[in-house]
Amino acid sequence: MVHEEASMAAEVPPEGWLARPVNVLLAPHLDSLAERLSRMEGLSPAERGVVEAAARETLGFSAQLKLNRVLLLELHAASMEGRLDAADPQGRWARFLEQACSSDFHTHLRGRYPPLLDRLATLGRLQTQAVLRLADRFVADRESLTDLPGRPRGALKRLRLGEGDAHRGGQTVALLDLEAGTVLYKPRCMRVDRALEGLLARVLAPDAESTRIRVPSVLVRAGYGWAEFVEHRFCTSEAELARFYRNLGHWLAVMRLLGGTDLHSENLIAHGPVPVVVDVESLFAPDPPVPPSERGLAVDLAAKAIRGTVLRTGLLPVRSEGPGLGGLDISAAGSLPGQQPRVPAPLIVGGGTDRARLGMTLLERPHAKNHPSPDPVLARHWDQVVEGFHELTARMKTLDAYGGLRPLLEPFTGAVVRRILRPTQTYAELLRMLWHPASLYDAPKAHARAREVLRKNAGVSPGAPSTTSVIDEELADLCVGDIPVFTQPVTRRMLDATLEAWRSVDESLEEMTIQSTLISAYLNEKTVPPRVPAPATPARRERLDERRRAQLSKLVRRVSDAAVRGPDGTVTWISPVLAEYGWAVRPLSAEHYSGQGGVAVVLAQYLREVHHGRADAVEGLPELLDGTLAVLRATEDRVPVKSPGGFAGLASQVWIWSTLHDLGTVPGALDRARERAAALTPQVLDADGLLEVLGGVAGVIVPLLNLVDQTGEPKWLDIAAHAGQRLEDTARSVAGDARWSTSMFPEPIGGFAHGTAGIGWALARLGLSAAGTAADRRRWRSLSERAFDFVDGLYRPDVGNWTDLRRPEATDQLTSWCHGSTGIGLAAADLFARTGMPRYGDLFQRARAAAVREGFGWTHTLCHGDLGVWELMETARRLSSEPLSPDRETLDAELISGLEARGPVAGLARDAFSPGLMAGLGGVIHTLLRMHPESRLVSPLLLGRAPDMDPDAF
Repeated sequence: MVHEEASMAAEVPPEGWLARPVNVLLAPHLDSLAERLSRMEGLSPAERGVVEAAARETLGFSAQLKLNRVLLLELHAASMEGRLDAADPQGRWARFLEQACSSDFHTHLRGRYPPLLDRLATLGRLQTQAVLRLADRFVADRESLTDLPGRPRGALKRLRLGEGDAHRGGQTVALLDLEAGTVLYKPRCMRVDRALEGLLARVLAPDAESTRIRVPSVLVRAGYGWAEFVEHRFCTSEAELARFYRNLGHWLAVMRLLGGTDLHSENLIAHGPVPVVVDVESLFAPDPPVPPSERGLAVDLAAKAIRGTVLRTGLLPVRSEGPGLGGLDISAAGSLPGQQPRVPAPLIVGGGTDRARLGMTLLERPHAKNHPSPDPVLARHWDQVVEGFHELTARMKTLDAYGGLRPLLEPFTGAVVRRILRPTQTYAELLRMLWHPASLYDAPKAHARAREVLRKNAGVSPGAPSTTSVIDEELADLCVGDIPVFTQPVTRRMLDATLEAWRSVDESLEEMTIQSTLISAYLNEKTVPPRVPAPATPARRERLDERRRAQLSKLVRRVSDAAVRGPDGTVTWISPVLAEYGWAVRPLSAEHYSGQGGVAVVLAQYLREVHHGRADAVEGLPELLDGTLAVLRATEDRVPVKSPGGFAGLASQVWIWSTLHDLGTVPGALDRARERAAALTPQVLDADGLLEVLGGVAGVIVPLLNLVDQTGEPKWLDIAAHAGQRLEDTARSVAGDARWSTSMFPEPIGGFAHGTAGIGWALARLGLSAAGTAADRRRWRSLSERAFDFVDGLYRPDVGNWTDLRRPEATDQLTSWCHGSTGIGLAAADLFARTGMPRYGDLFQRARAAAVREGFGWTHTLCHGDLGVWELMETARRLSSEPLSPDRETLDAELISGLEARGPVAGLARDAFSPGLMAGLGGVIHTLLRMHPESRLVSPLLLGRAPDMDPDAF
């Protein structure tokens, strides 16, 4: 049935299923357009035909999108009431189209949907007027268009309207193909484009004219203009690619100076090594007033600092969190092919029959023209972006020091710039709502609801209007198909304020932001950075504990120095954070993978080890922990968390407070763990689609089992059992194994953090607990066994490691906790110690061999670097008496020597500062603390304390 519907939906007539009745409604406006065009001098008959055809196509398509739901609803009503006198579904469809073109049907529409026809009439009138205005301007300016590059000239051969959203009476960007050349029409002030090109020409004078950044040449007219059409082309060499990304850094520097925003992927064209910004509407944007976060003044200070960085330009990758677009990256530097979620779009299913209905499909986002190569890999070019930013920023600072920068901004005075006060997606959703049949049936009720939506949106969109008069103007625009737009002329006061803000740039924060946001381009970690070479100096064994302590205190002071501290004593950090749809730079979230909770655990662990004489005191650390905990509590209370997972969800918060309780340094921690566990309701677990250990329902099980051990309260077993049931319900099987298709990985994978190995481990732990009935526990253990059947099937004896199904042909970087042998080995070690089953012992031994073969020398992270490998080798050293694994002194010497030689090297964040536990400095501190032979600290990698292990087990 699905395939049949998809086929029926695909066979859409070129003009659309409902073009006939819609065109009848539009006929007065289209006929008027044709009549006025016939009287327009300066256009040939053929050119008038081009303009009329483009208007009919664009207006018809726009109107159908708005009327489809109403007409389909009326189709079903007519069919159910027997008003379609035909024998078959196709005949009844044809009969409906006849009826829908009649005056009686139009009278019916006016009675049932009072504002519909008036809105449609206004839309038709405004859009046809906008087309006529464009034609008038083309006639007036056609001789001057030859001043643009390529000298576009000759007869109009093709017109593409609607090259962007409609604003201010149906006006849109249009593309005109002439006999010789192509030109863009833009119904807005173009003085800003001319001023920007003048600035670029001055500050980039030392650069080669043909490879420097630029904007299209423009022909400026009053309130509108014409722009050069820039062809997209890929780079032809590595040198051109390097230049392109260095130029992206130049754009970041320029837009940071000018307070530019809205540089999304459609606003930048890659023309070989030159990224050309083709739409510069939003410059000199002030920092909008933002209400307090109520998470502490440290968070407010951190958020303000981030808002002032290059992140605001929109050029750097960032994942959308909007309705229907979760995870989409539309940035000019990002929007990587193969890394974008499919976008939901409406379509008519069963068109041509009286069963036609409106359905939804998921579409691949069309490839944008912002990329310099067919398969861009940002990870290879981060350094060029940062270098370009520093290079041009330094050049402009030198110019400013001698008084030469401010005069270059003067040509912007009087130019009109746009203010992006609300996300366009918010308007798009409201536009659909206001043209819904229910909204057209009861327009006052729909308007009241829409006003409330916009008022609430103003509470979460800093600077968005909240007054009733402005909101009503926005709704009036939406009711005639326009996206509201706000503009403002540039004043000298705006120029001075923007320049002063630029002079206060924190370049280290800017650099960290650039490096860190590029991470978010890789939603599913499908590309990882190159390995870092091993230290050039050999591992040294002398004075290991002294050197361990020195590294520890140095790193803790670094974390302390990087903290953002509020006057109220609260503390947080600015860092890359693993958010719902990928990495983002922001004040730390609450979880422990990359967030505030992990840092709190590490600081508490350090204080415990200082108390026992196993680490050196660092001044101010107790106060730092108190401020960190205050923000952690407030963030948990005020920021909703959708995911239930054990590392990046609600269950991670349970693990954090349970661990703090065990450390004995935080009063009331166990009560807080109970509070966070109470948020793990059956409804939360049933709504989860991630399923995995890191962010999904599988990660709930072990933290709750730990809580049962701590409190003796059996009620947490019921929630853990519900998690097990959810995993049972979602398991898939091929040839008897078990695997899981998740919202992140629709095709099952085998690793620990995001895949079947972690889910199988969690089910085994549940089956070994007191949760459920004896029959339940047998089923969970059996399902776990089948999950490890799937994992076993991924083992490749030829490389001695497991296939990473995200990259099936890859043979590098397989020894990681998240996706590789380290996570599989730790899970196997845990289950072998608990069950003694030989299959887990064999699995562990293979993972241990992979770790020994891999060794150290790439990154210092628990998740995907040396620290996770250290943890597996240390487990092997304690679990097995065989000499395969290095002794403890060798392990420690390797790691400490590597830290001394290279400093701590993070994983995906590269040189960007991250205090996080799993992918940042927090993990380094944690592991150095665990190195002390008397340390009893809990490793986060399996969410709890490992059981006692028999060294003679093998």
